[in-house]
Amino acid sequence: MVADSPFGCLSRRRVQLILSISVFLLLLSYPFRSSIVPSVVPANSPPIARELPARTLLSRPLSHDGTTIPKIIHQTWFPAGSNMSERAQEWVHGMRTQNSDWEYVLWDDETNRMLVEQYFPWFLQTYDSLPKEILRADIVRNFYMYLFGGMYADVDTEALRPVAPLFAGHETALAAHQDLLSSAPTFQKATVQRAFLGRMARTVDILSSAAVPNGWMASPPGHPFWLLPVLNVIEHPEGTGDGSVEGEMTYHELNGGKKPTWNITLDILSWVFWSNLTVLFNKWILDSTEFTILLTTWHLVFATVVTQVLARTTTLLDSRKNIEMNSRMYARTMLPIGLLYSGSLVFGNIVYLYLNISFIQMLKAAGPVVTLLVSWSWGVATPSVEVLINVLVITCSVGLAVSGEIQFSLLGIFYQMASLFCDANRLVMMQILLSDDGQKMDPLVSLYYAAPVCAVMNSIIAWNTELRDFHWSVVPNTGYLTLLSNAVVGFMLNVSIFVLIGKTSGLTTTLVSIPKNILLIVASVVLWHTQVSTIQIVGYSMALLGLVYYSLGWRTIKSGIENIRAWRKDPAGSIYSDRV
Repeated sequence: MVADSPFGCLSRRRVQLILSISVFLLLLSYPFRSSIVPSVVPANSPPIARELPARTLLSRPLSHDGTTIPKIIHQTWFPAGSNMSERAQEWVHGMRTQNSDWEYVLWDDETNRMLVEQYFPWFLQTYDSLPKEILRADIVRNFYMYLFGGMYADVDTEALRPVAPLFAGHETALAAHQDLLSSAPTFQKATVQRAFLGRMARTVDILSSAAVPNGWMASPPGHPFWLLPVLNVIEHPEGTGDGSVEGEMTYHELNGGKKPTWNITLDILSWVFWSNLTVLFNKWILDSTEFTILLTTWHLVFATVVTQVLARTTTLLDSRKNIEMNSRMYARTMLPIGLLYSGSLVFGNIVYLYLNISFIQMLKAAGPVVTLLVSWSWGVATPSVEVLINVLVITCSVGLAVSGEIQFSLLGIFYQMASLFCDANRLVMMQILLSDDGQKMDPLVSLYYAAPVCAVMNSIIAWNTELRDFHWSVVPNTGYLTLLSNAVVGFMLNVSIFVLIGKTSGLTTTLVSIPKNILLIVASVVLWHTQVSTIQIVGYSMALLGLVYYSLGWRTIKSGIENIRAWRKDPAGSIYSDRV
């Protein structure tokens, strides 16, 4: 059976052929989508829990039965409209199959906020101020239990058997939600209201951090316990030191907490340094050699050797052991991702032969736009009018910068956009492959898997192109130490990205890239006397403002402005005092 293609009558294999010819590197995106996008559940599958839209549940009245657990399964997935991985889809299907007489509600970031806004408007400001969507999802699941009751389970929870016997063993009744809505309240003086929480099987000490996680929970509606985590967030918005390291760190990082951030500052400066040094170093070498593909191949061979050595001598790549990667999975997932990564690197280096550094950095401002459009085409993001307008503003601003370029090259612009297109597809494929299926692949591990196939692919391309005109005298003329240093600098860039993202977030990296690119433009003007026109400055500035708005959103920007104003009025006081 041939899967449907978003290009109408074209099958995915025809799309593969078109993309291969147009971007020169066999961009194997759509033919492999069937292996990393969840498959459709067969029509003759066993009984399954009936799907109940979150908006429908929000429109229902609340149950007043405080002792009976309604048969509602709550799960969360975000962003709204994005696809689950195949493995997560199987877990969800198993949960619904094991509890087929229940109703199933899948919440997302949009319906979660609707719930808070509808029933807990006093908490909405604190909810919106949480720095990550995962933190909002962590807190809102307590509201599921308090308002509606039922059972909550993370999507990576595998149901081995029905849950009804568990509740029966603790003398807790179950009933359909609709039946409870029509019944009278059952609270009595001696009534016992029970709440259930999961426990980490590998944790011996019940009092240790994360021994009782919030990945599985159940109760009747109205149990007061579920308000305790909410009150704790209100009283301690900066975190309580209870082991929630990621949430606490991100909060301080994005909202200016009191704890020292000197280490993170050094990590950011390290990434800016290695990134800009890589660009300038490559530009300097390519000005004299012009063997862009061979230089990229050398970087990838070096990265392959170093990551293999690091995997066997250090713990930096130990997270690869948690990834189920066999030969079939590698061929059907990492191979196309590696080819796209190779295309991004090759095109990204070729462009330096046609365009100056400052203009290239201006074109890179369109990167988030390309990624967003690719995400829409893959169905991992939901289009909206607000985002579309923002995309158009950034696109027009980049177009304005392009129109003001003095050394204009249409071929150079094509290479840069091809690089952005390859990288956007690579990122989206990685997102689909690794989104909440129990796997975690950081950039260094990604390089560990992708570098070998990229090195082989680039070698094949170089064999048919640059190697014909290549003379080994170029190597000593350029300098052995220079080429080795260049490869080390490129590898250190990957390591610095690994460290930075591990300690902060992709959002931080995106925002820091803005002043980083400005520094590159200034360096290009100083070192190569690149001419930058006024219209380019205006267009690039507009694109940067649009990028900041796209990355942060108006609510976050407004909150930041209000915090700055509060700090200016009372520098000695806490800018969060109004939240306590």
